[in-house]
Amino acid sequence: MDMESLLAKGARIDKEIGAVFPKSGTPNLEEAVWYHLATGGKRVRPALAIATYEALGGKGDIILPFAAACEILHAWLLVHDDIEDGDEVRRDKPALWKKYGMAHGINDGDYMAQKVYELILRSKRYGMDNETIFRLVEAMVTTSVKTAEGQAKDINLRDVDAPTEKQYMEMIRGKTGYYLTVPIVGGAIAAGADDDTVKKIIKYGSFVGPLFQITDDVIDVTDGKGRGETGRDIKEGKKSILVVHCLTKASNEEKKKLLAILKKPPAETANGDVTWAKALFERHGSIEYARKKAAVLAGEARKIAKDVEPALGEIMVAFADFLVTRKK
Repeated sequence: MDMESLLAKGARIDKEIGAVFPKSGTPNLEEAVWYHLATGGKRVRPALAIATYEALGGKGDIILPFAAACEILHAWLLVHDDIEDGDEVRRDKPALWKKYGMAHGINDGDYMAQKVYELILRSKRYGMDNETIFRLVEAMVTTSVKTAEGQAKDINLRDVDAPTEKQYMEMIRGKTGYYLTVPIVGGAIAAGADDDTVKKIIKYGSFVGPLFQITDDVIDVTDGKGRGETGRDIKEGKKSILVVHCLTKASNEEKKKLLAILKKPPAETANGDVTWAKALFERHGSIEYARKKAAVLAGEARKIAKDVEPALGEIMVAFADFLVTRKK
């Protein structure tokens, strides 16, 4: 399956989202949610859930509430991520918290988080049995917990002057590994896949999660991530794979200057600081190192994809290829 065909499936969740977010609701609540959803996004996650369900023999629309829940999970995590990082722009538009205020931003994210579970419970309307619904809720709870743990490690790492690649990989496996593949896990559960298949998908996530994040680290300093600038991670003091690698190659003076830049508040980090750091990454081959690391992870993910049902494996390969070649 090519990625374009896969992504086309994501549009099928509109009715489910509309059912739990009425357009004429509480001021600064539903209105803000729809503003955030309208800023863009490819709906990769719901598309993955639907495609997985169908690839494993699932029929009908019973997967749609869970697929919609995956999109709302993604949306609320971005809302809170922008607040935590102080990002004022999301997909080249004012971030939700910037447009509606910090208090509403926090509350709107909390509201969306609960709607994730309301959506999964809506599966009952399509005839899904209670045991399957419970397993889907369990998968989403695990994902939310692991993502929060990974996010905490990411924030903690900003205070570490000599982060190791092992620490970085542990952080991103938690932060993105479960979150990125829960749509595939849920699609498989809904289709009645056996535990062995689900375990393989989770293992696959331990590779594509880091693959996603490392590619994201590179995009930030090359093309930008829709935040109105490149090098935003540098301003936020993030210990990306580029920083981790560069610190092992740089001279003592270069290390001191790089760490000093990363410790500055974002508003005090000059564009010249970002330009210097990006040049340092280039000089020590950190960007190329990250790209090679991503390619290795994609290869490992493809190996797992060969060990599942062929129709599912095709989706998993297409997704890994998409992650390593994406530009935003």
